[in-house]
Amino acid sequence: MSNLPRSVLSEHFLERMKGRRLISALFTTFRFEPGFFEAEVLPIFFDIALSHAPAIKLVQLEEALRPLSGSIAVYYDAHGLVPEGGTARLDLRRIPIRHPTGIFHPKNVLALVEDVEPGPDGKHARTLLCGCASANLTRAGWWENVEAAHVEEVDEGAPSPLRTSLLRYLDALVSAAEGRRVNDELRATHGAVRDLREFLRGTTQQEETFADVRLLPSFHQGEASLPDFLEDATGKLLRGLCLEVISPYFDEGGESAPLTDLLSRFTPRETRVFLPRNDRGEALCSEQLFTWLSALPDVSWGTLPSDLLRLGKSEDARQRTVHAKVYRFFEPKRRGREFIFVGSPNLTTAAFRLTGRGGNWETGFLVEVTSESRPDWWLETETRRPPVFSPREETEGAATDGGTKLMLRFHWDTQAAFAFWADTTPSPALSVRNGGVSLLELSNLAPRTWVPLDATQAQQLETTLHATSLLEVVGERPQPGFLLVQEEGMFKRPSLLLDLSAADILRYWALLTVEQRAAFIEARAHITGDDDPLITRLAPLPTEVTLFDRFAGIFHAFECLDKHVREALGQKRTREADYRLFGKKYDSLGSLLERVLKDSRAGKGERVDHYVVTLCAKQLLRELGRAHPEYWAEHRDDVRALEAQLAEAAPLREALASGNAEMPAFLDWFERWFIQRAEALPEEEQS
Repeated sequence: MSNLPRSVLSEHFLERMKGRRLISALFTTFRFEPGFFEAEVLPIFFDIALSHAPAIKLVQLEEALRPLSGSIAVYYDAHGLVPEGGTARLDLRRIPIRHPTGIFHPKNVLALVEDVEPGPDGKHARTLLCGCASANLTRAGWWENVEAAHVEEVDEGAPSPLRTSLLRYLDALVSAAEGRRVNDELRATHGAVRDLREFLRGTTQQEETFADVRLLPSFHQGEASLPDFLEDATGKLLRGLCLEVISPYFDEGGESAPLTDLLSRFTPRETRVFLPRNDRGEALCSEQLFTWLSALPDVSWGTLPSDLLRLGKSEDARQRTVHAKVYRFFEPKRRGREFIFVGSPNLTTAAFRLTGRGGNWETGFLVEVTSESRPDWWLETETRRPPVFSPREETEGAATDGGTKLMLRFHWDTQAAFAFWADTTPSPALSVRNGGVSLLELSNLAPRTWVPLDATQAQQLETTLHATSLLEVVGERPQPGFLLVQEEGMFKRPSLLLDLSAADILRYWALLTVEQRAAFIEARAHITGDDDPLITRLAPLPTEVTLFDRFAGIFHAFECLDKHVREALGQKRTREADYRLFGKKYDSLGSLLERVLKDSRAGKGERVDHYVVTLCAKQLLRELGRAHPEYWAEHRDDVRALEAQLAEAAPLREALASGNAEMPAFLDWFERWFIQRAEALPEEEQS
C-alpha cells in the first residue's frame, strides 16, 4: 500500500506563507463558525506573534488587518451558521449564499500574497494561492476531522490553466450573493473578488497541448456535472485505471447513481469505496447500499489505515471523523499515471449534478501526480459486514431547515441599518432575538429590497453588536433560524478591548515595529472576561512622566502618525488611513482628541500638553488635506467631525490666555508659526 500524503492543513498554509504577506483573501464554506475562523484560521495568514488570551489576540488581529491594501471576505451557506463557534468581530466581510437547488458547498481559500523581499526589479512579486478542500471553516474541519486539500499557485502575469475557470467562479459568487446578473458595478462592491479578478486579468489562459507530458491542473467551479468535468478534462486518460473513492456521504436508498455513472464512463479495472463508520463501528450508509455495492463486479468497500483515524497515539484513542472527498484514478505499475480529484463533492446525486441542472454548488481540483514509485491503493479492502447501519444525510449538523431568508446590515460609519428579505413575496411577521430577548420586530418587508430600519431599531442593533453579531430569527419557520449581521464601515466600530490614555496613544503612534505594537497592546489590555481563567487580569500600567508625556514625545508621535498616513495613502491602503484618522479605535486621532477633551474637563493633566496636542492635530489635518485633496473630499464629513472636536478645545486656549496679560499676543504669534510646517534646511546650510 502506498503512503498516503499527510500534513496538517494549517501548517501547509503556514509553509506557503513563508516570506510572503497577505494582500487579499476570499474563503468559501458550507458550515461556518465565525469566532473560530477569526481566532484560529485567519492568524495563519499573518506572520505576527499573538497573545494566548483570546481577547487580546483579537485586538492584535484587528491591528494586523489595517495595513491590508485589499480585502478579506467569507462566502458561506446561509443555512450553515454554527453559533457555538462564537461571534464575528473583525473587519472582514461575511456574505451569505442561498443556493436555490441545493446547498452552497465549496471549500476554497483564494489568497493573494506578495513577497516580502523585492526582486531584482525592485517589485514585490505577487502570487495567488488557490486551495480546494473538503474542510469547512469550523473547529472540526481544521482541527479534528480527516480532510483532504490541494493548493495550486498562479504567478503574476504568467499563463495559468486556472485563469478562465477562476474568473467564472468569482463572477458566479457575486451573482449568487446579489441575486442578479453580475456587472462591473456589482463586482466593485465585493472588494476581495475585485482584487482577485484584477490579478487574474493580468495573467493569460494556458491551454493543454500534445507536448505536455503531464495533465495540467483543472478547476471544477461547479457548472458542469462532476463526471462531465472529469471526462472533458482528461478525454480517455482515466479509462481502465483503478479507482478509489473517499466520501463520507451517499444517497439514500439502495443504489448509488453517481458510482454507477463513474463505472460506466471510465470502466475502472478495480474500484474501492471508503466505508465511513462512527465511533461505535456503525456503518454510515444504508444496509441496502452496502449489499448492492458489495455485489458489483470488481468493486469493494475499503477502509483507511487505523493510525490515520485515531485522534491520539494510543490504541483506545477516539476515532476521527473522515470528511475528505477524494476521487483517485491510478495505474498500479512503476511510474504509472495517477490522477486525483480533491474538493467538496460527496458521492451523491446532488453533488454530482448528474442531470446537468439543480443539485449542490461544488468545487475541486483535478491534478496529475507524478512519482518514480508504483502507485498503490490507499484503501484496504473491507470484508467485514457492519453489525449496524446508521445512514445520514449530506446536510447533517447544519441548520438547513432552520436558516432564514432575512439579512441585516449595519453601517458603523453612518449608524444606518437595513433589512433584506430574500424571497419573491413580502415577509411574515419576524422577531429578531438575542439570547431569547426580542431585539427587532419586523413584518411585511418588501421582497429583495434593502429596507432601512428606523433610528430606534438601528440604535438597538448597534447596542447588540457590541456583544454579538449572531442573532436568532423567529416567525419564518417552526424553529428559529440564525443570521450573521453584515457590518460595514468597521473603522468606526469602537475598539474591541482597549481604552488608552492620551499619553499611551502618543506612545503607540511612535512605536516602529509590529512586534513592539503587539507587546504594547498585551501589556495595556484590560481583561475583564472569564473566557480564559489561566490568563491573569492585568491592571492598567501606571502613567510615568517620561519624554512621551512632554513636548518632544508629542511632536515625535504626530510625526510618526503623519508618516504612516502618507505612506498608507501613497500605497493605496486607504482603510489603514481611515482607521488612524477617522476611526473609533483605541489609537485613532479622534480617540486621542476625545481623551484630551475628557481629561481637560476633569482637570487631569497639564493644560499646556492638551493645548499642544490640539495644535499638532490642527497642523496634521491642514497638511494632509493639502497633500491629498481627493481623499479629503471623500471624507468631508469625517474631517468636519475632527474639526468639531478641535473647536470644543477652544477653552484650553482661553484658559492659558487668561493667566497673563501678554499671553494672548504670545499665543497668536506662537500658533501662527506652529501651524506653519517647518521645512528642512538644504544640506549645505545644515553643514
